[in-house]
Amino acid sequence: MKLYNLFLPSKDRLPVIADLPHSGTYVPQNVRKKYRQASRPILAPIDWHLEKLYDFLPQLGITMVQATHSRYVVNLNRELKEPFFGPENSSVVPYENAFKSPLYDVEVNQSEIEERIAMYYTPYHEQLKKVIQKTVRDFGKAYLLDVHSYFKGPVIDVCLGDVNGTTCSERLTECFERTMRKYDFSVSRNEKWIGGHITRYYGSMDNVEALQIELRFPAYLDGHEFGEEEIIAWDSDKFRDAKKRLRRVFTDFLKEMFGYLA
Repeated sequence: MKLYNLFLPSKDRLPVIADLPHSGTYVPQNVRKKYRQASRPILAPIDWHLEKLYDFLPQLGITMVQATHSRYVVNLNRELKEPFFGPENSSVVPYENAFKSPLYDVEVNQSEIEERIAMYYTPYHEQLKKVIQKTVRDFGKAYLLDVHSYFKGPVIDVCLGDVNGTTCSERLTECFERTMRKYDFSVSRNEKWIGGHITRYYGSMDNVEALQIELRFPAYLDGHEFGEEEIIAWDSDKFRDAKKRLRRVFTDFLKEMFGYLA
């Protein structure tokens, strides 16, 4: 199983990169056997089906990097700092899911944690950094869109996070805010989801602007309440409509920022 999928543009490449660090579902067997035996471990929620929702991005000239492994193997959107094994909202190797349900009966030992970091965390970030650095060399600048989805949080379609204006220009955030609203998405800025590790880390690099985009499940998936269940069904009228509108959002964004013509 590949550690990530790298989708290169099918037409003229633009200095825009989208990364999807939480839409992977794969759990290696050597990791899976460490989970609780008394009951089936709850490996949800994740950013359900975003790789299908945004699969049009390379057609528009955007490079896309998508993690294949579950966020409960390692969380790629957490800073590599102690404690490596800890709460889901702060640690690279979480001992619970996003609903605080425990994943283990006992603590994972240090060597296993280090192995996961070396095998799954580091290669993804090396690849993402490589793509960003090449983009900066080729274009003089790179725009990173850190793409996620959620349910528990603000009851609004899209939350944009630029860490209160510190990781990208006002122009970038305002462009997405305006075009999202143009195509009937309700939008907030820096409301709870202000930008995680990926947005902060790469947004601090020279000549890189980074923006986190959080899309609420009901904006693209059928249903109104979502918990720890696996969401298998995705191909619906709502999904296709959201995808169509998102394509228009990104097309307008690229046209305004780079003079792109679809």
